[in-house]
Amino acid sequence: MAKKVNSSTLYYLIEAGQLARFTLQRPLQEMGIYSGDDAIILALKGKKHLSDKQLCARTGLTAHTLQLRINRLISLSLINRNFSGSDNLADTNLTKKGRKLRKNLVAQWHQLQEALMDDLNAEEKKILRKTLKRFSNLLLL
Repeated sequence: MAKKVNSSTLYYLIEAGQLARFTLQRPLQEMGIYSGDDAIILALKGKKHLSDKQLCARTGLTAHTLQLRINRLISLSLINRNFSGSDNLADTNLTKKGRKLRKNLVAQWHQLQEALMDDLNAEEKKILRKTLKRFSNLLLL
């Protein structure tokens, strides 16, 4: 008899990914930040400025979707937009509040990873990381 889909490795991989994402998103939702907004916040580091083109490349968002998200993050005082040059192109950076949020996001990320990986030894962690990276590369093809 064929193995049931809901007991397959792929099923558990997808389920774990969704649950990890939900766990990381819960605190953001309480602050009015939507799923995917964290990608913008994490792409911006310190006081560094990024162009819209760079943000689109780093987040996988379209220019239109990025603009909608940027407008919301500006209204929450998490990012700034600066316009410069003769072509008046915008670049984006984190506000002080945004940098604090980013620091918290990174800390939550590391805390969840440590909790998930706590019972694995160094070699098992390395094997898991390499295997998941291989899966990602195969799925990109």
